Amino acid sequence: MNNETAFLIGGVAGVLAVALMFLFRGVRANLSHAQIGEVYNFDYEQPLHGGTKRVLAKVVEPVTTLDDSWIRIMNKRSNYRRNDPVFKRTHHLVTCEMPNGEIRNFYAERAKNVRRTFIPGRFVRTAAAAML
Repeated sequence: MNNETAFLIGGVAGVLAVALMFLFRGVRANLSHAQIGEVYNFDYEQPLHGGTKRVLAKVVEPVTTLDDSWIRIMNKRSNYRRNDPVFKRTHHLVTCEMPNGEIRNFYAERAKNVRRTFIPGRFVRTAAAAML
């Protein structure tokens, strides 16, 4: 193998590595503008435990926008963390499928370092395994 061939193979491998990193890393985004089928990774603030958790998830329903009056009604009716002074509902609720198939809701305003990936939704489980 001559130097030109080695250089070409190395260049192609480098471009492929950068492309894969771009697919997984994605572009900056705002979870409150998510669309069904898009895949996001983000740090989610967990006030119950006082930390953040990195999440890779596929949006499965339209973003629910809650106005202040609806949030007050939810706070009155729901027993979920009723007496927790740290827990606050916010205005954008996003329903996502996790890599293990679990469906979870996230408040978009608690998502930090949000990236919309270019991983097709059907490959979320495979992508999550590759990220570990």
